[in-house]
Amino acid sequence: MHQIFRILASSIALTIAHPATARDVTSSVAKLDAAMQRWMPGIVREEKIGGIGIAVIRDGRLIWSGHYGEQSPGVPITPDTVFNTASIAKTVTAETLLALEAAKRISLDEPIASYVPAHDLDRDPRYKQLTLRILLSHRSGLRNWPDDYPDGKLAFDWAPGTRYRYSGAGIELAARYAEAKTGKPLRVLAQETVLSPWGIDRMAIGTLPSWSTGRLAMPVGPRGDYLDFTTLYPGLRDGSSIGAAYDLLTTTGAYGRLLEGLIAASASPSRTRSVRETILTPLNGDERYGCERRFTRRCPDRYGYAFGWQIHHYSRHRILQHTGNDEGETDLVYFSPDRRTGAAIFVNGANGWAAIARAVEIIGDEPELADYYRGLLAKLFDRQLAPLPPSKSKRQPSTASR
Repeated sequence: MHQIFRILASSIALTIAHPATARDVTSSVAKLDAAMQRWMPGIVREEKIGGIGIAVIRDGRLIWSGHYGEQSPGVPITPDTVFNTASIAKTVTAETLLALEAAKRISLDEPIASYVPAHDLDRDPRYKQLTLRILLSHRSGLRNWPDDYPDGKLAFDWAPGTRYRYSGAGIELAARYAEAKTGKPLRVLAQETVLSPWGIDRMAIGTLPSWSTGRLAMPVGPRGDYLDFTTLYPGLRDGSSIGAAYDLLTTTGAYGRLLEGLIAASASPSRTRSVRETILTPLNGDERYGCERRFTRRCPDRYGYAFGWQIHHYSRHRILQHTGNDEGETDLVYFSPDRRTGAAIFVNGANGWAAIARAVEIIGDEPELADYYRGLLAKLFDRQLAPLPPSKSKRQPSTASR
């Protein structure tokens, strides 16, 4: 990232009663509207990103969305803009696999080797140890992608289940197991088990649907230049993408509906909820995501990967979150089962972390998460913290939708 980031050190308080009254929500939304309109257009320009789309969940419901900047040169981002959300795809893959397991169509602990041929790996006896539970918690022992190896071939750096390493290739193997076991592509399985039951449209896995025509958020590189969509995402161009680890196309509103469904599904104890929320891979001390108190006021009491989600525990408070980032896109999604809050924040731009951190602080519902990302930005990018003055603007943005 080539610009000096200014990271927020204070958040705008946006409080609503629980359960919220209509008046509370209206007042809160007006404040959120005004604050985002005051800050986001300037951040888009300063950080050389195309734009940003935001959906906010409170009391388990999508209450507000805002859209700033451009999806392509001269074309504004709107509620209909379709973002390719990079690794956010892993959350939909995880929920699809959990739904299949709940229906007893697959197993989280069955070795995948009998169903998934992997010519780079299947001569190694460790390949027989891989299961969905290991793969979705990033303990496969594999690097992120084959091109991370000198010879371009996947190989184990250590035994599966023993250590953390983020691996998109591992997620793809998990999806291929589900496809082989059920005889259906992942995109069909997701539609059957999650998207259709939860009433979610404008979301597609590993494909360019007709409804995305003219609505795609073009990726923007670190220097602020628009990149070619099909060059950056060749699997979408040639139809080869599984979409399990990346290539999830969605609007902010569609992902907001997914968060609504997740919060509703977390209201009662269940085996699926337990799997989703049980940390399997602690991240304490991790070089990249490890929280350090010299940068962060309050680190999570416990944090790490569960089944497809990164989870933060602050006493009894839990936040499930996931990020996405590539050469032209930066994204964050999160939700809290206990506070019934959440957000989807999508940026078509490689320099999106400052905009995302500011958006989380302006939303104001998860100050612990905002503090965590301020700390990561200071740790990883040497960003100077700067307070965000309270917004006094009452102007309503024309780019926001409710």
